[in-house]
Amino acid sequence: MTKLSNLVFILAALLLTYSCDSLSKEEEAFDKKMQEIIDVHDEVMPKMGEMSALIKNLESKIDTTNATRNYKQAQQNLKDGYDFMMEWMSDFSQKFPHDEKNKELSKEELNAKMKILEQEEVEVKELRDQINSSIQNAKSVLKITEEE
Repeated sequence: MTKLSNLVFILAALLLTYSCDSLSKEEEAFDKKMQEIIDVHDEVMPKMGEMSALIKNLESKIDTTNATRNYKQAQQNLKDGYDFMMEWMSDFSQKFPHDEKNKELSKEELNAKMKILEQEEVEVKELRDQINSSIQNAKSVLKITEEE
C-alpha cells in the first residue's frame, strides 16, 4: 500500500506542479493570436524595401509618359501602404509594449487585451492585403508601360 500511496502522491505533486506552471487557456489563446499577428507582420515587413524601390521607379516615370496618372496612383498606393505599416507598428507597440511581455495579467486584463488583439489581427490583415495589392498593381503598371 505504501508504494501505491507514494505513487499517488508523486503523481498528484507532478500534476499540481504542471498545472501551476502551465498557461491558462486564455493565456494560450492570447499567445497564439499574438503569434499569428506577428507572423503576418513578418510576412510583409521584408516587402518594405521592394515598395521603396517601386516608389522610386514610378517617380522616374511620372511626367515622362502618357500614363502619368497611372504611375501617380500606383505610387500613391505604395506610399499609403508604407505609411500604414509605419503607423500600425507604432500603434501596436504602444498597445503591446515589449517590456510588458512577461507581465502577469489578471483574467479581466487579459480578456481586455485579447479584444484589442483581435482588432489588431483584422488591421494587420488589411495591412498585408493593401501592401500586396499595391505592389502587384505597381508592377503591373510598370510592366504595361514598358511593353508599349
